[in-house]
Amino acid sequence: MKGLAPTLRLVLRRDRIQAPVWFYIFVAMAVSAVVSAKGLYPHADQLVSAAAAADRNASLVALFGPVYQPTLGALAMVKMIVLIPACLGLLTGLLVVRHTRADEDSGRREMLGAAAIDRIAAPVAALIESVGLSLLIGAVVGVGLTVTGLPAVGAATFAAEWALVGSFFATVGLLCAQLAEGAQGARGLFALVLGVSYVLRALGDIQGLHRVTREPTAWTWLSPLGWAQQMRPFAGDRWWPALLLVAGAAILAAGSLRIAARRDLGAGLIPVGRGRPAAAAGLRSAPALAWRLHRTQVGAWVVGFLACGVAFGGMASAITGLASPGTADLVSRLGGGGTDLVDAFYGAIFSIMGMIAAVLAISLTIAPAGEETSGRAEYLLAGPVRRTSWFGSQSVLALLASAVVVAAGGVGASLVADRDLVLPALGVLPAVWLLAAVGALAAGLSARVTTVAWVALALCVLMLVADVLRLPSWVSRLSPFSHITAQPGQTLLTGAATAMVIATVVAMGLAVVAVTRRDVG
Repeated sequence: MKGLAPTLRLVLRRDRIQAPVWFYIFVAMAVSAVVSAKGLYPHADQLVSAAAAADRNASLVALFGPVYQPTLGALAMVKMIVLIPACLGLLTGLLVVRHTRADEDSGRREMLGAAAIDRIAAPVAALIESVGLSLLIGAVVGVGLTVTGLPAVGAATFAAEWALVGSFFATVGLLCAQLAEGAQGARGLFALVLGVSYVLRALGDIQGLHRVTREPTAWTWLSPLGWAQQMRPFAGDRWWPALLLVAGAAILAAGSLRIAARRDLGAGLIPVGRGRPAAAAGLRSAPALAWRLHRTQVGAWVVGFLACGVAFGGMASAITGLASPGTADLVSRLGGGGTDLVDAFYGAIFSIMGMIAAVLAISLTIAPAGEETSGRAEYLLAGPVRRTSWFGSQSVLALLASAVVVAAGGVGASLVADRDLVLPALGVLPAVWLLAAVGALAAGLSARVTTVAWVALALCVLMLVADVLRLPSWVSRLSPFSHITAQPGQTLLTGAATAMVIATVVAMGLAVVAVTRRDVG
């Protein structure tokens, strides 16, 4: 463990901005869900009817899991039992990959290894940060739920579930970083493991609804997310499934650290085949290279949004059964107003999906910054490649990819809703593109300030929570997503949407000019 302390300080310093932002987002989502549910379901009979309506809809059960008991805590946190812990696991796993395999790709790990630092100091430091972040989020969420009036035992179970899921998938990310050769391969392998875990849990929950005892099937026990779900916070509070997560995390961590101590730097246990001796004709331009680098990522997003569209589209049929007066008001405000509850629901869902699609758009527009800091851009630009083509191709790909991904969500919703929802889904694109333009402008000005784009997206999410908490209207109006229309039957190309598109074009043009006028690297 020699050199662990300075390595840990380096890891914490590199994440000194994004880690607190994500901490605040997760805590705010959990606490706001309780505050909102208290106003939505003030009476016990409303809790019973809403829980029954949720369990009758297979799409809701597949996405969020069943409501095991009609309590305020179980119904308020139904979306937080599986979906949000999976997002926390995604965050911690990617953080570990960033500080292990990605550092090997960039050469940073080799430079650190030249000093008096043990081989497993970096993996252990990444685990400490991710597990510590999970434990801190869980602890603060548990205190917050208790303060809002939920039972202390249920809040403790809920907090433990979040902390254990985040810690478990941090070790999964560490194992993927040892198996795959390259950060991109590690991220893809990790996303595959997380996605399979989610699907297995969904299959077990759907089959379990047909049982009288409503106990999960074998599919649930094949999924780590299923283990966490069976802790059942606010619905029995069972702690023994936590032992599965603790034991699994310990085994994965020990195995991963053993591999990290023995494998060659930059190598992976999964063999990678040789590439072609000469590039294909389709790789002889900067746009073709950009597509080649990100096509797997874009394809995965398309499949994911198609599945989400199917799941959310199937939920619309149950929204009237779940709608107390408070629920109807909440859905209407999130969906942009209107009298039709189902249309408002689609508007709310497409807005949320747009914020998720902005993650892809931003990651693509700031990709040149990663190429720049890793040194690969220098080799590329040393040849007959113009900066405008290199940088602009990434921005154009971000716009096109986000449009295809959002359209896939609309197609998925249309398949189960039996109505055309592709155009309403595309209504969020001006806001998505504006955030992508923020990322492009930041990357054009300097590779060191790309965090600004993620902060802008985080603020949009927080403004959505501010609307749920009924804070002043001007707070939520600061988000570009509050100025777009994504409801069926509404005019998409409004004045605000047109202004966002113009601002996107101007910002991306300024980004290209900026990158041509400064030193790269």
